[in-house]
Amino acid sequence: MAANSAFHAGFLLISPPIRHNSTCIRCIICIKHKGKVFLEDRMKRIICVLLLTVLIVSMLLSCSIPLRNSGKEKQRIVVQLDQDYWLASVGKMLKEHFPDVEFDFVISRGGAQYLNDAALNDDLADIIIDASSWTQTSSSDDDYDINPRDYLYDFSCTDITNMFYKVYLDGFTNEDGSVNCLPGAASVEGILANTAVFEEYGIELPHDYVTFVEACNKFSEYGIRGFATDYKYDYTDSYMLQAWSIPLLQSTEGRIWRYEAMDGNIDHIPDELGVKLFSRIGQVLKDTDAQADDTKRGYSSIFQDFVSGKIAMIRQSTNIAEYQDEGMNNLILLPYFGETDNDNWYFSTPGYSIAMNGKLKGAGKKEELALDIVRYMFGSDVMNAMADRIQSVVVYNKDVNVDVQDIFSNLIPYIESNHMYTYIRNDSVCRASCAAVQKMLAGDVDATRAVEVFNNNYNAVKEKSPVITTFDREYQWRISDTGSEAFSVRVNTLREICNVDMLIAPAAMNAGDIYKGSYTAAQLQALLMGGGVKFYTKDATGAEIKDVVRCLVEGCGRDDDPISWDTLPASSGFTMKISRDDKGDMHLEDILTDGKSVEDEKIYSFCYVDVSGHTLLERAYNYDMSKHGGVHMYKAEADIREGEKYDGYIAHTTNVAQQWIKYFSDGGRLAAPEAYIQKS
Repeated sequence: MAANSAFHAGFLLISPPIRHNSTCIRCIICIKHKGKVFLEDRMKRIICVLLLTVLIVSMLLSCSIPLRNSGKEKQRIVVQLDQDYWLASVGKMLKEHFPDVEFDFVISRGGAQYLNDAALNDDLADIIIDASSWTQTSSSDDDYDINPRDYLYDFSCTDITNMFYKVYLDGFTNEDGSVNCLPGAASVEGILANTAVFEEYGIELPHDYVTFVEACNKFSEYGIRGFATDYKYDYTDSYMLQAWSIPLLQSTEGRIWRYEAMDGNIDHIPDELGVKLFSRIGQVLKDTDAQADDTKRGYSSIFQDFVSGKIAMIRQSTNIAEYQDEGMNNLILLPYFGETDNDNWYFSTPGYSIAMNGKLKGAGKKEELALDIVRYMFGSDVMNAMADRIQSVVVYNKDVNVDVQDIFSNLIPYIESNHMYTYIRNDSVCRASCAAVQKMLAGDVDATRAVEVFNNNYNAVKEKSPVITTFDREYQWRISDTGSEAFSVRVNTLREICNVDMLIAPAAMNAGDIYKGSYTAAQLQALLMGGGVKFYTKDATGAEIKDVVRCLVEGCGRDDDPISWDTLPASSGFTMKISRDDKGDMHLEDILTDGKSVEDEKIYSFCYVDVSGHTLLERAYNYDMSKHGGVHMYKAEADIREGEKYDGYIAHTTNVAQQWIKYFSDGGRLAAPEAYIQKS
């Protein structure tokens, strides 16, 4: 793959180390005088001292050369993380536990689309942490005629599968007995209730479906939604269809269909089972006063209404940190209710899965090393760290226990009795559920017709998405001393779109290589961080920009702080001069334009590429907060509105992905890469 010359100008060539014979060194110094050989004692001592000095210096020089240049190169392992917050847990723990491994971390939130493209371009990471369904399904998006199993490692013949309870691993075992992904710590999903609202209005918490409906009816008298969720999303519609009928799906007929669906061996739902499922969800929609407009409501809308007390109960998992951050401590996670207490169930859904590149099979030492890393990742230390981050309470592997917070203590009997339903992670089921449930919400179909809609969409052959643009070369994401080609291309193009002097973006924006070839809208979006990313612009002084960049380079004590060169942010319009100390910590020495320091008092148009206004902005302002006597200059995400100015920043009304796709639809081209890091 060709590379831009600018990205290699900073490489330092180191001469091979001096090699020494492992046997003893003999040195005979002879002085010839009148045909006789004399060995002077004084001269002998001097020469021996000199030789010893040369030997010691030579050995020290040899030892000071990095391993990669001594003939004992570190083994490189590429780990794909689906969230940048895994850096603090997985990233740091791997680097500490495997000091002789050179880890490259690629952070991608592109989900299944990203993994599909990486597989098709022979660019899958060695180890993959995946929260999408791609690693767990027998077929991928209809835009691709590939089977993920063909690209992933089979764990079935390794001892790693013995680390798991068979009852749980069965759901991740293919029909032929192969196992391509391993389930991580599980988020438990149910109905999150604001107990403060229940107490305020004197309404008892429900314990079965009858009392659930009674509570919803009582709340409606006060103008409060008893239960609501984000029916806008296909996965939510699929969740709801299954969650309210778990006893039915645990029956013989239900289990047969579930396993066939998960293996991709069936292309419809049987009429009798389907009518039962849709009759049940239809009743739930009626009893919770669900409206047609609910199909337009996304997560943030539901979140804000729940926090403000306008909704009493919502669909949610044990990952409730952001609610607690809003001061909501009066919470309880209730089950999905059945007709009796014995019919109450929770969802148990892996927060992530771990897979390996199939090309590691037969790769000798690298294969064994990768397997050792995976074993370590399913050990107690890493599992607890990851479970704590996503507030998981269930693990599928043996000899690992995770702490259950007091707020989730009511889940313990359900965990112990295994009243945890495993969700069908299948793209076809998800797509079909969305079509049918949203039709029911609109009042267009009854249960019988909903089954027809489900099956028609299950079987539907998705039309190929149109090609929007074509890239005529490839760019690699890996970081050199001067930055990443692919990352520089991304941020330089975004700066053109945003039309500012300077721009900075987080490491998660560097979602793998940029491949040569044609791109659809979905493929273009997979080159970025996923949905919800915005431009935040401000006319800022050079000093302000410098403070922000320093925070992003040096870290602010957050989970996504840089831990290596490949987890640094990328800049466009300026170069970051960065040093690294003996501890590995990075320091911003300066920011430069045209080789000169940015002027502190000069005004520049500046842009963050940010996730819903809370990642980079919050980091930067937390940094500033410590500098300004604790004055918090950042507004909570719930207070941010489209286009609103706050602290001088403007949130763009159109998200980055939409502007990115439109840019190429209008004939835009990728910007050229530039060096954006200068090692000091």
